[in-house]
Amino acid sequence: MEEQAAMADISRRVLAAIETFVVPDPHPEQLGEPLPPEWFSQQLDEMRVALIEPYFVVIEADERFPGSVPKPLPRQVVIVAEDDDILLAYDPDPDGDFALVFKSASGFGVSHIRDEAVECFMSR
Repeated sequence: MEEQAAMADISRRVLAAIETFVVPDPHPEQLGEPLPPEWFSQQLDEMRVALIEPYFVVIEADERFPGSVPKPLPRQVVIVAEDDDILLAYDPDPDGDFALVFKSASGFGVSHIRDEAVECFMSR
């Protein structure tokens, strides 16, 4: 029962992050044109569609990102969104951050991209 409550809490956290997301101001040293607000709206819509019932996955060592994984493997994470073979995972360690996970025939591999839920999803 405690596990179900934790999963529901993660889902609420992700939904709240989507609903309260504010388009960031362009960085003063940014090159090129800033992304239009419509791009962010589209990404939020895609994230809403990608949300799933959370489930646990064990991430094993992955050779696609050697030396870039900042946390020890294997580790258990919670998958909260799926966009084809790119997954958004919550890492329930003390940092409590999100990471992109890539699914392939050889298993799951965690990328070095770690951030809050929306920012992490948008970086896919």
